[in-house]
Amino acid sequence: MTITMRTPTRARLLSASFLRGFALAGLVCLQGLAPACLGAQERPVAVSAVPETLQDSISGRVTISPKGAFLRAVLLPGWGHAAIGSFTRGGFYFAAEVTTGWGLLRTNRRLLEARDRVTFREDVIRAELAAIGVEDPTEVDAAFASDEVLEDLNDLVAAREDQQEDWAALGIFLLFLAGADAFVSAHLADFPTPIDLNAAPLPGGRVEFSVGLALPNR
Repeated sequence: MTITMRTPTRARLLSASFLRGFALAGLVCLQGLAPACLGAQERPVAVSAVPETLQDSISGRVTISPKGAFLRAVLLPGWGHAAIGSFTRGGFYFAAEVTTGWGLLRTNRRLLEARDRVTFREDVIRAELAAIGVEDPTEVDAAFASDEVLEDLNDLVAAREDQQEDWAALGIFLLFLAGADAFVSAHLADFPTPIDLNAAPLPGGRVEFSVGLALPNR
C-alpha cells in the first residue's frame, strides 16, 4: 500500500511541475512576443489616422507643377522653391535678388546725383560766359568740352550708367535662373535616388560591389 500510494504522488508531482514549467515558458514567450504583435497591430492604425495632407507632406510629394514653380519664382524670388520644399535655395535666390535690387536702387540714386552735378556745372559755365558776353552755342559747347571738371563729371555719369546696366542685367539673369531652377527642381523632386551602390563580403577576403539604377515610374 505504501508503494502504491507513493507512485501516484510522484506522478502527480511530476505532472504538476511539468505543467508549471510549461505555463511559465508560455508566459515568457507571450511576454516577449506581445510588444512585437502590438506594434504590428498599431502601425496600420497610426498610418491610417494621419490626414491625407500630412501624409503627402511626410512622403515628400510635390503638389505644384513645374510651370507653377517657374511662375512663382519669377513673380517673387524664392517663392517657387519654397512651394516645392527647397527653402535653402529659395532663401539664396531671395537674398541674391534683394541684394541686386538694393544695388540697382543705390546706383540709380548715385547716377541722379552725378547728373545733377553735371547740370550744376554747366549752369556755372554758362553764367561765367554770359558775364563776359559769350552766348554763342558753339562757343558754349567748346567751353564745356575744355572744362576738366565737367569732363570728370561726365565720366562719372558714364560709369554710373554702366553700373546701372550691370545691376539690371544681373537682376534679370538671376530672375530667370531662379525660375529655371525651380522648374527643374519641381520636375526632379519626386525622382528616387538615381544610383545605389552596395558592397557585400565574399569568401576569401573578396568584396562584391553592385550598382543599382532607379528610374521613376512615369
